[in-house]
Amino acid sequence: MTPEELQTRVQDTVDERIDSGTELGVQVAVIHGGRLVVNVASGLADVSGRVVQPNTLFWAASTAKGVASTVAHVLAELGVLDYDMPLAAVWPEFAQHGKDTVTVRHVLCHTAGVPGLPADLTPAELCDWERMCTVLAEAQLWWEPGTAFGYHAHTFGFLLAKRCAG
Repeated sequence: MTPEELQTRVQDTVDERIDSGTELGVQVAVIHGGRLVVNVASGLADVSGRVVQPNTLFWAASTAKGVASTVAHVLAELGVLDYDMPLAAVWPEFAQHGKDTVTVRHVLCHTAGVPGLPADLTPAELCDWERMCTVLAEAQLWWEPGTAFGYHAHTFGFLLAKRCAG
C-alpha cells in the first residue's frame, strides 16, 4: 500500500467514525521509518465546536500508564527490577505511615493503597515532580497494601517512576 493509499484509507475510516457519531474528534499520525506517512485530523476537538487540526492538543489521561507498565515489565524481565521490592528500598521517605510494605507489584496492580491525592493541590503542584513525591511520601494509606483495589489514576506514574528512576 502506498503512503497515499494509507492516508486515504485512514481518513475514510476516521470520517466514518465521525459521521456515525461514534467519535467526536480524532487525530491519527503514523510515522514509519522516521517519516510521517499518515496525518489525519477530523471532527470536533471538544463540545465547544472547535475543529480538530493536526496540532490540536487532547487530554490524554492514563495513556502513559501502559507505556510505564511495559517499561517496568521489561526491566523486571531483564532482572533490573524486582516486582516484590518495596518502593522504600529506593525511596526511603515513602516508608512513612506504614507504606514500607508497598511494592512495585502493588503499584502495577493498583493495590498500593495510595490511590488519591489531596483535593487542594494546584495544577502547578501536580506538575512539580519533587512536590508530588513529597506529597506521596507523606500520604496515609487508604488500605493495607495488596488487600484492596483502587485505580491509582493520579498517583500511579509518580509511584512507579520514582521506584524505577530511584
